[in-house]
Amino acid sequence: MTGGQTNEGGLTADRIAREVQAMGVKHLVVVADEKEAVDRGLFPSGMEFHSRDELDEVQRKLRDISGVSVILYIQTCAAEKRRRRKRGKFPDPDRRVFINTDVCEGCGDCGVQSNCVSIVPIETELGRKRAIDQSSCNKDFSCLKGFCPSFVTLQGAKVKKAGAADFALPEMPEPVLPAIDGTWNVLITGVGGTGVVTLGAVLAQAAQIDGKGAGMMEMAGLAQKGGAVNIHLRLANRPEDISAIRVAVGEADCVVGGDLVVTAGAKTLGLMRAGRTGAVVNSHEIVTGAFTRDRNFRLPGSALRLSLEARLRERVSFLDATELAQRLMGDSIYSNMLVLGAAWQQGLVPLRLEAIRQAIEINGAAVASNLRAFEIGRWAMMFPDEAAAENEDVSSKPLSLNEKIEFRAEHLSRFQDLALAARYRALVASAPEALRPAIAEGYHHLLAYKDEYEVARLHLETAEKARAEFTGDIRMTFHLAPPFLGGAGPDGRPRKREFGPWILPLFRLLARMKRLRGTALDPFGRTAERRMERALISEYEADMAEVLPRVTPDTLAAAEALARLPLEIRGYGPVKAAAQAKAAKRREELLAAIRAGGAPLRTAAE
Repeated sequence: MTGGQTNEGGLTADRIAREVQAMGVKHLVVVADEKEAVDRGLFPSGMEFHSRDELDEVQRKLRDISGVSVILYIQTCAAEKRRRRKRGKFPDPDRRVFINTDVCEGCGDCGVQSNCVSIVPIETELGRKRAIDQSSCNKDFSCLKGFCPSFVTLQGAKVKKAGAADFALPEMPEPVLPAIDGTWNVLITGVGGTGVVTLGAVLAQAAQIDGKGAGMMEMAGLAQKGGAVNIHLRLANRPEDISAIRVAVGEADCVVGGDLVVTAGAKTLGLMRAGRTGAVVNSHEIVTGAFTRDRNFRLPGSALRLSLEARLRERVSFLDATELAQRLMGDSIYSNMLVLGAAWQQGLVPLRLEAIRQAIEINGAAVASNLRAFEIGRWAMMFPDEAAAENEDVSSKPLSLNEKIEFRAEHLSRFQDLALAARYRALVASAPEALRPAIAEGYHHLLAYKDEYEVARLHLETAEKARAEFTGDIRMTFHLAPPFLGGAGPDGRPRKREFGPWILPLFRLLARMKRLRGTALDPFGRTAERRMERALISEYEADMAEVLPRVTPDTLAAAEALARLPLEIRGYGPVKAAAQAKAAKRREELLAAIRAGGAPLRTAAE
């Protein structure tokens, strides 16, 4: 809810405060998100008000006070924010978060700090980085708390939209619609905040237009943005033919799968039956909440698809609707409507095309775009090879080992000079062929550490990268924690500060000063972090000098793990220091195993 304003249920934060106070609670504190319009004059006198950043401090303070204490926390939920913004009923800041993936280390601290699933993984040649899904971002800005200089906020930025009208769709025949015998049971799956409930409402409305009966039940549970949502929808020739709404075990006739994880879940699979159920599923691996806590988390996409194929055999179809919607519509938010169009074209929805179109128009939300998405879904089922070609990213073709080595050597020459690139090539070339890929990645990661000179050099390209995604008169703000300014933030970490475009000339100066790196004249070279980074390089070279002569079939696994270990030392400042401490313990274990001639290894997770 928003403080001092009526929420959907007619309750206000100030009214709650007065009622709690009337109950005799003496210690009542209000903590509010800074974006909420809280009118303090409506609250009882003597109230304490704190910002969201102070929540932890407030909790620690109240736990030491005897008696009942209450924290009234005011913040509108993520999905509700987006709904209200679309209606112009909630502030929509002219500010967007952008991540320069070249600066990002993929440490995952931004996810830990914000717990936000709009921070998504993006695969690069130098590892898995982070990006912001602008379609789902609710402009919470808590990701900026991540201790990382890759975050930039943009004012005046408008997300580029692909020209869907430029993509000509052919004439498509209508499918044979299934006959309804009793009820036709539809299951719609997806994640909260992406229009799953709207999809069910559109089909229910279409059924009414088509002269049929419909009964719908939303099973959203505690779903917020990114939470699982299931819609149970029964269609019938007559309303009186529907005696129960919930689809029972094995009763689903049609599954519109907006999310692979939810659709392949055990409870959802139980509602399907081979020979009866047909499904169209979005194969895009949408990030889950686990990614915010585990930087290495990956969805078992292949296993999830296999589960659905095992249950439904040839009656399940997959398409990357999220990527297709992004490429052809300019916004992944239309992916669910695209899947619905695909399911209808497969003959899984017993409603006339005109009825569905009218229902989309009655819904009134982005009518033209939703109609277009529905038609693209139909096309994707009619021409799957063409749809796959639209989704194909030629830039993602994996590099060969030699190409990987040369890519990194070139990167090191830009980072420092040709001498460093030659030093890199020499160590990689000295390794046995089986160990070369691991050393090529691990050694490069240590050599190309991101100090002040490198971050400055990479940020000189931030504007160009941002313009690839946004249009408008963009003004950039950098969020940095320069060591020479000092000071700690509320979390005890070095304080991050905002720097406007005026800092770009300083970036250019720092980038030209890279030859001072590691010398006696390096003004940043004496910090603990810079000393640690140089020490890690020397340590790695010494380790490889010891290990390479010991590589045998028995020690190869441990040697490879040791060579790749630097890839776990990611991040900046305290985040990197914590990662290094963890890696140091693992290094000792691996060296001990190699020295013992290949003792059994335990995994890093153990």
